[in-house]
Amino acid sequence: MRKVVLLFTLCSIAFCASAGIMIHPKYLFLDDKTKSEKVTLINSSALESANYRVTLSYKKQNPDGSFTEVATEEVPADSVNKLLRYSPRSVLLKPSQSQTIRVLKRIPEGLEPGEYVGYITFTEVLLEKAATKKELAPGAFSAKITPIPSFSIPIFVRYKINENAPVSLETNGLVTKDDGIYLRVVMNRQAQEKRTSARGDLTVWNGDDMIGYIKGRYMLPTTEKLETLIPLRSHVGVNKEGKPLSAKKLKGKTLKVLFTQTDEVEVQKDKVLAQTEVKL
Repeated sequence: MRKVVLLFTLCSIAFCASAGIMIHPKYLFLDDKTKSEKVTLINSSALESANYRVTLSYKKQNPDGSFTEVATEEVPADSVNKLLRYSPRSVLLKPSQSQTIRVLKRIPEGLEPGEYVGYITFTEVLLEKAATKKELAPGAFSAKITPIPSFSIPIFVRYKINENAPVSLETNGLVTKDDGIYLRVVMNRQAQEKRTSARGDLTVWNGDDMIGYIKGRYMLPTTEKLETLIPLRSHVGVNKEGKPLSAKKLKGKTLKVLFTQTDEVEVQKDKVLAQTEVKL
């Protein structure tokens, strides 16, 4: 028998990673007052167990919002890898079970003040299943493509600095997709002595009506420009979304785009980090 197994890694930065697996919170932030944090992995499946390996990694943020994995030997000096300890290193989640990963910050002597970034990555460890009689038959050939779910959340460590990166906003037209229309918003980094990240919520307003919402958008310290597509819908809320809007319905409207301090409960309209307007 000749058997070929092809393994493909599916890596994403996601709050909900794969079927039945969720992670909370969306990112970890440790400043001078925070020595440790924790992240919880949840298996919401009532039937299947899941086994994950936990590692630290580094990713480059691209202008379109996607990410590129950086090889271990190429990890830059502003990585959190040398500043963090975490446990456990592997997680076996039975159905409907959760597991907490504890992350401890350790600042080495002589560390340069600034912001350090990285990712805690969860990669599923697949169990090899027994071969079937057909696969074991003499001369049998089989090829199997096995996706390996992998997902990450960012970790920010700020040392002796507490400044969000100043950004400006610009809009770059509407984008039409099968599920509705999107407003293309670009975040541009402004001059800063010590480069840090920009983190907040992006919202789009038609008068007093919020019609677009992206929670927890962040720009890494090495990123100069970041594009985001914000879906436009009627009566959007923090925990709800309305029906897709049409470009025709919004024609002639002046929309306001806000980048505000992030919040779990509501949009912080009184804590605006950047804003712009666009007339459609």
